[in-house]
Amino acid sequence: MKKDPQKIATQIIELVSELAALAGAPTANRSARLHKSTATEKKDMSGATGGIRLLVKEGKLDSPKQLPEIMEFLRQEGRHYSRPTISMGLLNLVRERVLTRFRDKGDKGWKYVIRK
Repeated sequence: MKKDPQKIATQIIELVSELAALAGAPTANRSARLHKSTATEKKDMSGATGGIRLLVKEGKLDSPKQLPEIMEFLRQEGRHYSRPTISMGLLNLVRERVLTRFRDKGDKGWKYVIRK
Protein backbone atom coordinates (compact mmCIF):
# COMPACT_ATOMS: atom_id res chain seq x y z
CA MET A 1 0.00 0.00 0.00
CA LYS A 2 1.51 3.29 -1.11
CA LYS A 3 0.95 6.24 1.21
CA ASP A 4 0.42 9.79 0.04
CA PRO A 5 3.35 12.00 1.14
CA GLN A 6 1.07 15.05 1.36
CA LYS A 7 -1.24 13.23 3.79
CA ILE A 8 1.69 12.10 5.92
CA ALA A 9 3.11 15.64 6.05
CA THR A 10 -0.28 17.02 7.08
CA GLN A 11 -0.58 14.43 9.86
CA ILE A 12 2.92 15.24 11.13
CA ILE A 13 2.14 18.96 11.19
CA GLU A 14 -1.08 18.34 13.12
CA LEU A 15 0.73 16.15 15.66
CA VAL A 16 3.52 18.69 16.16
CA SER A 17 0.95 21.47 16.64
CA GLU A 18 -0.88 19.35 19.20
CA LEU A 19 2.38 18.61 21.02
CA ALA A 20 3.29 22.32 21.05
CA ALA A 21 -0.12 23.16 22.50
CA LEU A 22 0.35 20.56 25.26
CA ALA A 23 3.81 21.96 26.04
CA GLY A 24 2.35 25.46 26.38
CA ALA A 25 4.10 26.93 23.36
CA PRO A 26 2.26 29.62 21.43
CA THR A 27 0.25 27.98 18.69
CA ALA A 28 0.71 29.22 15.19
CA ASN A 29 -1.20 27.63 12.40
CA ARG A 30 1.82 26.58 10.40
CA SER A 31 -0.13 24.18 8.21
CA ALA A 32 -1.94 27.14 6.66
CA ARG A 33 1.39 28.66 5.69
CA LEU A 34 2.71 25.41 4.25
CA HIS A 35 -0.19 24.86 1.85
CA LYS A 36 -0.78 26.89 -1.29
CA SER A 37 -3.81 29.08 -1.26
CA THR A 38 -6.54 28.47 -3.80
CA ALA A 39 -5.81 31.85 -5.36
CA THR A 40 -2.22 30.78 -6.01
CA GLU A 41 -3.39 27.47 -7.47
CA LYS A 42 -5.77 29.29 -9.82
CA LYS A 43 -2.95 31.60 -10.88
CA ASP A 44 -0.76 28.59 -11.64
CA MET A 45 -3.37 27.40 -14.15
CA SER A 46 -3.72 30.69 -16.01
CA GLY A 47 -2.05 31.55 -19.29
CA ALA A 48 -0.06 29.33 -21.59
CA THR A 49 2.10 27.93 -18.78
CA GLY A 50 -1.03 27.03 -16.84
CA GLY A 51 -2.44 25.25 -19.87
CA ILE A 52 0.76 23.24 -20.17
CA ARG A 53 0.59 22.42 -16.45
CA LEU A 54 -2.92 21.11 -17.09
CA LEU A 55 -1.56 18.85 -19.84
CA VAL A 56 1.08 17.59 -17.41
CA LYS A 57 -1.61 16.78 -14.81
CA GLU A 58 -3.65 14.95 -17.42
CA GLY A 59 -0.59 12.90 -18.40
CA LYS A 60 -0.55 14.05 -22.01
CA LEU A 61 3.17 14.76 -21.82
CA ASP A 62 4.13 11.33 -20.47
CA SER A 63 5.73 10.59 -23.82
CA PRO A 64 7.93 13.07 -25.75
CA LYS A 65 5.95 15.62 -27.77
CA GLN A 66 7.00 18.39 -30.14
CA LEU A 67 5.70 21.95 -30.01
CA PRO A 68 3.02 21.49 -32.74
CA GLU A 69 1.56 18.49 -30.88
CA ILE A 70 1.42 20.45 -27.63
CA MET A 71 -0.21 23.39 -29.43
CA GLU A 72 -2.88 21.03 -30.76
CA PHE A 73 -3.56 19.61 -27.27
CA LEU A 74 -4.01 23.16 -25.96
CA ARG A 75 -6.36 24.06 -28.83
CA GLN A 76 -8.47 20.99 -28.00
CA GLU A 77 -8.74 22.34 -24.44
CA GLY A 78 -9.91 25.70 -25.84
CA ARG A 79 -6.65 27.48 -25.11
CA HIS A 80 -5.43 29.35 -28.19
CA TYR A 81 -1.94 30.85 -27.83
CA SER A 82 0.75 31.87 -30.29
CA ARG A 83 3.74 29.67 -30.95
CA PRO A 84 6.23 31.94 -29.11
CA THR A 85 3.94 32.13 -26.07
CA ILE A 86 3.66 28.36 -25.77
CA SER A 87 7.38 27.98 -26.45
CA MET A 88 8.18 30.36 -23.60
CA GLY A 89 5.77 28.53 -21.29
CA LEU A 90 7.50 25.24 -22.09
CA LEU A 91 10.90 26.79 -21.46
CA ASN A 92 9.71 28.16 -18.10
CA LEU A 93 8.54 24.68 -17.06
CA VAL A 94 11.88 23.22 -18.16
CA ARG A 95 13.61 25.80 -15.95
CA GLU A 96 11.29 24.88 -13.05
CA ARG A 97 12.26 21.24 -13.67
CA VAL A 98 8.68 20.16 -14.31
CA LEU A 99 9.53 19.19 -17.88
CA THR A 100 12.69 18.15 -19.64
CA ARG A 101 13.55 18.65 -23.30
CA PHE A 102 15.88 17.11 -25.81
CA ARG A 103 16.60 17.43 -29.51
CA ASP A 104 15.34 14.67 -31.75
CA LYS A 105 18.16 13.46 -34.00
CA GLY A 106 16.07 13.54 -37.19
CA ASP A 107 14.12 16.73 -36.49
CA LYS A 108 15.24 20.28 -35.87
CA GLY A 109 12.88 20.98 -32.96
CA TRP A 110 12.79 20.08 -29.31
CA LYS A 111 10.74 17.31 -27.72
CA TYR A 112 9.25 17.90 -24.27
CA VAL A 113 8.36 15.29 -21.66
CA ILE A 114 7.51 15.17 -17.96
CA ARG A 115 10.65 15.06 -15.86
CA LYS A 116 10.85 11.87 -13.80
